Amino acid sequence: MKDKYKNSKVAVILGFYNGRQFILPQLESILKQTHKDLDIFIFDDNSTENIDYLKSYLDHNSYSNIKIIRRKKNLGYAKNFLQGLKDVGEKYEYFAFSDQDDIWRENKIEMAINHLKEKEYKKIAKLYFSRTAYYCSDCINEIGSSRIFKKPISFSNALLQNIAGGNTILMNSSARKIVIQTVGESNFISHDWWCYLIISGAGGRIIFDKTKTLKYRQHKKNLIGMNIGFDNQKSRFFEFANGKVKNWLDSNIENLSKHKYLLSKNNLKILNNFSKARRSKNLFLRLFYFYRSGVYRQSSIENFVFIIGIIFKKI
Repeated sequence: MKDKYKNSKVAVILGFYNGRQFILPQLESILKQTHKDLDIFIFDDNSTENIDYLKSYLDHNSYSNIKIIRRKKNLGYAKNFLQGLKDVGEKYEYFAFSDQDDIWRENKIEMAINHLKEKEYKKIAKLYFSRTAYYCSDCINEIGSSRIFKKPISFSNALLQNIAGGNTILMNSSARKIVIQTVGESNFISHDWWCYLIISGAGGRIIFDKTKTLKYRQHKKNLIGMNIGFDNQKSRFFEFANGKVKNWLDSNIENLSKHKYLLSKNNLKILNNFSKARRSKNLFLRLFYFYRSGVYRQSSIENFVFIIGIIFKKI
């Protein structure tokens, strides 16, 4: 594939914490990108391990486009990414998130830019994300892949579900400008869910690519594992039953409420109806406002479960 937009400057925000085991292969996969005009910012979230090996690697190879920024205190992975998005500055046209332990497909950035550039104006906020291939820890054997989403990608979906994998995200500068207005909030559930929420809520365009653009390692230190299989579904059910999902929604809605000025008029109505559904003590009003909000998840089974959740006030 020819890189039509080779002069588009990209900032890669790499969230790092005690990542010695896999960081070097990941950096090499980013440096091998067919799109070459990029800078890599490694935001070390106050690691407890010594990172001299990483500094030596950069010095030895004279990588002028890689910088390490060490946090004075641990921010947590979500805030580390979002603060990093703000910290890199505005001179870039595109902004990518990177985990410390994946392997990127060589044309990952190029494909993402092509999707974002196609028939669009620069001023429109746009966020791209894709599927991932799940690999065992040595990244040799593929053991699965993320889902293909068939329902619309929208704010109505984002209120109930995060489907935008952060390690696949590329956003334009207009989308970044929306997100960085909110970074002062301290209680983010995840950086990717928040970006999906606030950018779609502000009327931005969310683009889902069915292509698998990276190898996602499965190992013991993963903060978030692959979202397929019976064990995962069982884990999701317990998160729902023990109130964890409700707490996540509480946090997201609180943050959205603080930034209502960013939301489009229609999405503000959706948020208000969904909030009324969650607050109402009357069962029929809860169901009325829930249906009126139009919120949904990507599968029929999950939507049925969430209706039960509304009935029993679990969301």
